[in-house]
Amino acid sequence: MGNLSGVNTHRVIINVLNVDEPPAFVNGQKPFLAVVSLNPPKTGLNVFQFVARDENGDGDSDVEYRLINTEPPGMFRIEPSSGIVRTTRTEYELGKTYRVFVQARDRTPQPSDKQQDSEIAVLEVLAGDRPPQFVQQHYTVGVPEDTDVEASVVDVKAHGFKSIDGRSKGPITYSLYTDENSDSLGRVTSDVFSIDGRSGVVHLQQKLDFDDGKKPRLHKLR
Repeated sequence: MGNLSGVNTHRVIINVLNVDEPPAFVNGQKPFLAVVSLNPPKTGLNVFQFVARDENGDGDSDVEYRLINTEPPGMFRIEPSSGIVRTTRTEYELGKTYRVFVQARDRTPQPSDKQQDSEIAVLEVLAGDRPPQFVQQHYTVGVPEDTDVEASVVDVKAHGFKSIDGRSKGPITYSLYTDENSDSLGRVTSDVFSIDGRSGVVHLQQKLDFDDGKKPRLHKLR
């Protein structure tokens, strides 16, 4: 064994420093959409609630909501503590889309003299009825070729908007079509996958074979 007399060790202490990150909006559905009645009975009606959290969405909810602007101006207001967007008018124009620009600010930034603001979120409020909105804009799923027929492969979810005239709406129903060989209406059902019209669960209808060159490896559905 060689001589180790020339070897020395020394302790090095490394501290990991916290870097304060700005808040982020964590509402599930994007883009942010809402509806408003044409003639609300009074001002101050709730049309939407923003939800933001500190530390880029992973921290606490100690944030303040700030109204940047509305288009046209003065159509809505926001509660700084709750993020609820409320009406300021008793008349809105049928078919018109109003935009609300909102930012979230950290109430307890570190250091305290450094402001931490989120990106500006845009809410589109339609004076009219909207179709349901999917929880995700896109769904990408990998399905093993040995998956059993009738097995569920993805759960598609959508949420509905309230009726602007107070009438009750029926339950959301789901349909599934293929992008391949679609007609002018774009309504060609898939032979490989089906969807439960009530739950939104997509099921496999045919056996898959990755090595069969006659069968597609990529399925585009909508």
